[in-house]
Order: sequence, then structure tokens, then C-alpha cells
Amino acid sequence: MRVSGSPLISVVVLNWNGVHCVEGCLVSLQAQSYHPLEIIVVDNASTDKSVDFIRMNFPEVKMILNKRNLGFAGGNNIGIKASRGRYIMILNNDARLDPDCIKELKRSIEKDKRYGASASKILLNGKETLLDAAGISIYRDGLSIGRGRLERADQYNMEGEVFFASGCACLFRKEMLDDIGLFDEDFFAYADDTDMGWRARLAGWRCIYNPKAIVYHLHSASSSAYSPLKVFLVERNRISVAIKYFPFHLLIYGLFYTLGRYFYQAYGALF
Repeated sequence: MRVSGSPLISVVVLNWNGVHCVEGCLVSLQAQSYHPLEIIVVDNASTDKSVDFIRMNFPEVKMILNKRNLGFAGGNNIGIKASRGRYIMILNNDARLDPDCIKELKRSIEKDKRYGASASKILLNGKETLLDAAGISIYRDGLSIGRGRLERADQYNMEGEVFFASGCACLFRKEMLDDIGLFDEDFFAYADDTDMGWRARLAGWRCIYNPKAIVYHLHSASSSAYSPLKVFLVERNRISVAIKYFPFHLLIYGLFYTLGRYFYQAYGALF
């Protein structure tokens, strides 16, 4: 049911070889209590049958087909540019939303005109007792991670400001994007949401977290959980974020912090 006067919200779903997971994502969008919605699927040159599947089963969805894989940043930027909504949601193809998720994200972002983004409470799909992200946290060397990741899901139940929202599932105010620009395509994938968070905060925008906006995320469903390319992109983009936004003394401190983090991760893997 369309509520008279409710602003259009555009939802950009980035797809790459997601035939095994995109159905759950799109079905959850169809079941949203908030209307009107504009659903845009941007396909990053998939080689599976997901494009045909979406066209056959979700004919109401607007599809944009990229000739090559533009990554998270480039693919989402294409969708954002095609969006007509006052608010724009970015959603991974391996994420499913609770029926009131978008309504809750909109409710939060409209509490204050300074809120340019609204962050959801993201749970690990299949392990709903564990958190994937309740916003973004940043380590002292520039590495970003989901706030509360792998902690118990019965925590982080207070609404409030966070650094920024995870790009897995978040709502943006179009006015903010017009002000600060879109995702930096030099990142390709990983930390592009963190970079946008820095730009937003430096421009005076804020992000609010809503624990009632529940998302279930099948982590790394469209990419390998661990791969040489992912490791390279994560570390390269971490360094880029640190150089762009950290003062010099924190860059020096961050070198030692990174070494300690590597040692801790290696020790945990071995023992």
C-alpha cells in the first residue's frame, strides 16, 4: 500500500554471479512495509544465469547491465546515478531485510537533517546469534571492520550515532551524496564505505544506527571469503584511507599497530 506523501526510496542492489542468493534479497524487498520503492539491480558483468533469473522472476525490477566488473564502488555509483529517490539504499545481493527494515532506516535518518546516512543492524545469515556489523569501527591503522562483528547479536540495541554505515545495507540522504560525491572508484572494493564516511563527517554530516533495522547477511557470498585479491585490496585501501585522513603522527603509530595486528592474526591462525 502506498502511503500518500511518502518519499520515493531507491534501492540499489549490486549483483555479481549471485544466482544462488539474489532471490532472497529481492523477495525481502518485495515484502517491505515501506512504499514507494524503486528497485534497481546493477549487474557487474555476471557470468552465471542471475541476469536471466532476475528478468524472469522479477520483471518489475529495473536492471542495468555493466559490460565489465566495475567493483563495489563503480557498480553502486552507476545505480545511484540512475536513482530517482529522495533517499537511496545500498544493498548487497546476499542480504535479506526484515519487513520493517527500510521503514526503520527512514525513521532514523529523518530525526535530524544532519543525518546523511542510516546504519542497519546486520546479522550473519545462518548464524543469527552473531553480529556482522552495527555500523563501522576503525582501527588505529586505518583498517575498518563491522562494529561488534562476531559478537553476540543481543547487544548493540541502542539507537545512536556511529562513525558510518556498512556498505552491505545502508540508507543515504541524496542531499548528502550531492554534497560529498559518490564512492571513490579508485578503491574498487573494500573500505569505499569508510572513505565515504570520512568525507561525510568532515563535511558536517552524521550517521545514525538503528538496531530495529535488521538485515541478514550471507558474508562474502559474491566473492571468496579469503583470496589474494581481497587481501591486497583490503590492505591497499586501508593504507589509502590512513594517508588521506590521518595526521602524520598517527601514520607512524599505525605502522606499529599494524605489525601487532599481523602478529596477533598469525598467532591465532597457528595456535
